[in-house]
Parts: sequence; C-alpha cells; structure tokens
Amino acid sequence: MPSFKTNLDLQQNQLLNAVLHNLRDLPPNPVAGQLYYNEGKQTAYLYNGSWWMPWGEYSAGPTPQVRQYMLNILNPSTKLSMVFVRLFENQDVVRIDSHFSTDSIVDFNIECRQSVNDPGFSLTDRPIQAVYTGTETTAFANSYLPADYWLYLGIVQKDGAVLVPKKEEPAVIPGATEPPAPVDAEILGLLTITISCITR
Repeated sequence: MPSFKTNLDLQQNQLLNAVLHNLRDLPPNPVAGQLYYNEGKQTAYLYNGSWWMPWGEYSAGPTPQVRQYMLNILNPSTKLSMVFVRLFENQDVVRIDSHFSTDSIVDFNIECRQSVNDPGFSLTDRPIQAVYTGTETTAFANSYLPADYWLYLGIVQKDGAVLVPKKEEPAVIPGATEPPAPVDAEILGLLTITISCITR
C-alpha cells in the first residue's frame, strides 16, 4: 500500500469514492483535523486537538441527528451540582467526553431526572472520571434520555458515591447506614464535559 509522507494537493479536484479509515478503536497519535470511522459505533469522529468528537450525522437508522451538550465548571466542589439542560426530544447517549485542566482527578455523575428536585437515574453504573489527558465514557447503565427530562451533574466525594443505577431504586454503600456527609472542597482547575447524543 503506498504511503505519502507529504501533503497531497488535488488542486481543487474531487476526491472520488473515498472511505474514511475504518477502525474499532481510536487511532494512535492523532493530529487536529484527523478523521476516522468507528465500525462498532457506526460513527465518524473528528479530532479537535484535544479529543475525538462525533462528526456529522449518526449513520444508523433513518436520519437521526447528533446533539451535543457542553458544560464548563471552574474549580468544581463536592457541593456543586447543576442542572444544565432540559431535553426536548428522545435521545440516546453515545459518548461522554470529560477533561480536567490540571493533574487532579474529578469524579462526577450524570443523572437523568424527570423533575429538577427529585432523584433520577444515573447514566453510568459508577462515577465518571475527568483527568488531564481526557476521558471517554461509552459504557452506560442507562443511555436513553426521554423528552421533557433534565440532565443533572453531580460532583462526587472521593470517599464514595451514592448512585441510583435504575429508576426509583436508591443505591446504598455496603456497610453504611446513611450517605456520608458532603465535604466542601474545591478542586482547582476547569472541568469540561461534552455529552454526545443521537435523536430517536
């Protein structure tokens, strides 16, 4: 197979019958602007210089659209939780990207809630970690987001988390009689979260 180690200038001619690089996992050593097609997720991804983002329409099913929700939190603390989006259509989560701007690690949960003030169900069966190198989450306990629900973010304490993996089923930490009292402690840095969904 020929290999080009320089730019290929087509001089404004069309690239015909081209197919993106098909892989099961992320390409190593990406550069900003690089594309590839994930065979398992049936989705094309574009590398933005920091992490891989879904590119264009999701290819499975009759013309579903990609929706993305982005959240930035400066100096997150264990008491900081925030409702950040109301859902106006049924969606499935296909990817959660997280990044923290320092070497610290931030654990967080994302819930889907029918009401702002009532507990909902967690998207994952354990907290998601945001680290400096970036983290992708693709294994979900619940990926379906019903219309008229809310997405809710919660920062998790380091000594344990109380999750609600299924609707109306409160989780309990083994050996604990009640959840640990929250300790307010800022983690200096910028937490960035991107949730990528497809419409049903």
